[in-house]
Formats: sequence, structure tokens, C-alpha cells
Amino acid sequence: MSFKIEILEEKNKSILMNLAKIHLNAFEKFNFRYWNYSDFSDFLNSSYKIFYYESHNKILGFAVVNFNSDFNEVITIAVDNIYQRKKIGKILLEYIINYFNSKKDLYLEVAKNNCQAINFYKKNGFKIIAERKKYYFICRGKNKGTRVDALVMKLTNNEIIFQQ
Repeated sequence: MSFKIEILEEKNKSILMNLAKIHLNAFEKFNFRYWNYSDFSDFLNSSYKIFYYESHNKILGFAVVNFNSDFNEVITIAVDNIYQRKKIGKILLEYIINYFNSKKDLYLEVAKNNCQAINFYKKNGFKIIAERKKYYFICRGKNKGTRVDALVMKLTNNEIIFQQ
């Protein structure tokens, strides 16, 4: 599959709406709040980096990352459901790591019930370092109004590995 990874440098409504659809598709089963155009616009206004994976003129996944002077944090990696488990997330993660190429560690939070993502990050060298109780709010479904714990994970710069 031929692909390219682009960095969204400025607001592009079509791309941002596409990212919102992918986010919905990737995380719908968890019943968390869906991200919309404004959320992605806010990321760009706050100097976050948005990377997106494109193949045959179709965006299949993306990552939002906060690179700052104190730490680097993956806000999310999302891949359209029908393209999951095809190494797109891994390619995005590798691109992020190579992009920031610094001595800083990389952090993220993941819902404790998102076993697929937790396993993905563990396979790629992340370790669980903390837990945030009742971090994610469930806004739909039978558990509406409850919260899910988050795991804080860290990839130490000198432990970067990529599984084949």
C-alpha cells in the first residue's frame, strides 16, 4: 500500500472534518465525547502537531501530538476501523518518534478499557507508569454519566523499540 504522512500546518476544513469522522469511527465503541472540527482547530491554534496517514488520496488515520519544552505527549492516534491492524498506527508512531528526535520521553494516556491500544503501546515499548482514576467521561450508552480510569504510559527515549 503506497502512502504518505503529512503534517497539517494550517486549517483545512475538509481534512479536519475527515479527521473528526475517523476519530468517531475509531472510538465510537467507548462512548466518549466525539471530537469535532473545533477540537482539531483548537489543537492547531495551540501549536499541537497533527500528522495524518494518506493512501490513494484517502486519509486512513492520524495522530495529534504535543511537543513542548517540558515533555512530548501523544494526545491520540486514531485509525479508521476498517484499516486497523494494518500497521498504520505503528507507522504513525514511528513517524512521531523520528519527527521529535529528542532526548525527551514520550507520554500518553489511554482508557483502561481500551485493551487494543494498551497492547499496541506495550508492543512498541511504552510502560504503564500511573493510573488516573475516573479520567474519561462516558457520555452515551448504558454507562452514560460514569467515568473510566486512564493509564499513563511512557516511552523512555533510550527504550524505543519497534516490533516487526
